[in-house]
Amino acid sequence: MSIEAVNITKRFGQFAALNNVDLEIPSGELVALLGPSGSGKTTLLRIIAGLEFPDSGTVHFDGHDISHRSAQERRVGFVFQHYALFRHMTVFENIAFGLQVRPREFRPSRTQIRTKVHDLLKLIQLENLADRYPSQLSGGQRQRVALARALAVEPSVLLLDEPFGALDAKVRMELRRWLRQLHDEIHVTSVFVTHDQEEALEVADRVVVMNEGRIEQVGSPDEVYNHPASPFVYNFLGNVNLFHGRVEEDKTYIHEVETGHVVYVRPHLLDIARLPNGGSHFRARIKHINAAGPLVKVEAIAEWGDPVRVELPQERFRSLQLMKNEEVFIIPKDVQVFPVRKEIARAK
Repeated sequence: MSIEAVNITKRFGQFAALNNVDLEIPSGELVALLGPSGSGKTTLLRIIAGLEFPDSGTVHFDGHDISHRSAQERRVGFVFQHYALFRHMTVFENIAFGLQVRPREFRPSRTQIRTKVHDLLKLIQLENLADRYPSQLSGGQRQRVALARALAVEPSVLLLDEPFGALDAKVRMELRRWLRQLHDEIHVTSVFVTHDQEEALEVADRVVVMNEGRIEQVGSPDEVYNHPASPFVYNFLGNVNLFHGRVEEDKTYIHEVETGHVVYVRPHLLDIARLPNGGSHFRARIKHINAAGPLVKVEAIAEWGDPVRVELPQERFRSLQLMKNEEVFIIPKDVQVFPVRKEIARAK
């Protein structure tokens, strides 16, 4: 089931939650709506679901305008952040609920419902917990049950609002990998909201980066991370160093004086050396070294006083044998440059 949002605008009083948003989601894709609080991502999800209605614009499923249909008529499966399970029902009863409340002429038989629920319990890997109540489950297990309940009614699209937001970091990591594997099995068109950049980049086929009610960029995880379309996208997706710079004959030079360009460099795209390499470089003094983990995090102070963050592979760090307070040269391996005017306009 493909999804298309056309010129969607939504205001809450004086606040513009969405401003002429256009988005196409091909059938079978797993798409992340990513952005900070207030960017409009949850409002867009709820409008696709039929839980909110736009002030203007239309929503299409497989080319059909469903803008005025209710959530039930759209046959969407919706998974909330806080599970929303029925506490007085068992796991089996929670999953079966959507099937049991269908009108009699569309309701499956008891045998069909039992078969369907057991198939879903196997899919979410909770086959032995059918008779337990939500209070007897972990957070991760409850979220799996909520997902199975949404899938039980065979939705045309699956929508998830911060599905792992209430879980601790380790469980989040396990569940997002599981969601990716699940999607590869069932192939239902899915859209999930998150403010977690790592989650979006790891799980989604495509990422929709939103800011202040608009879409900044749509692309694969590789595209939005390695080829950001705007300063906002570059700054939002991971750590970044910002420098003043100038561009001459396709070469970028970093320095302290404010010029017509802002240079963006991710910490892992900076190298450290004791001698300049003839290309772009600047002096810095090492202030702190954190060698725990696969990447060594080095904090330095540039010769003009600005902080610099560098991430080095362990092998490179061991070969350099860096010391605190040592003077070194910082060498950019790859940078992205935006004009100052564009940077200022996007930051407002």
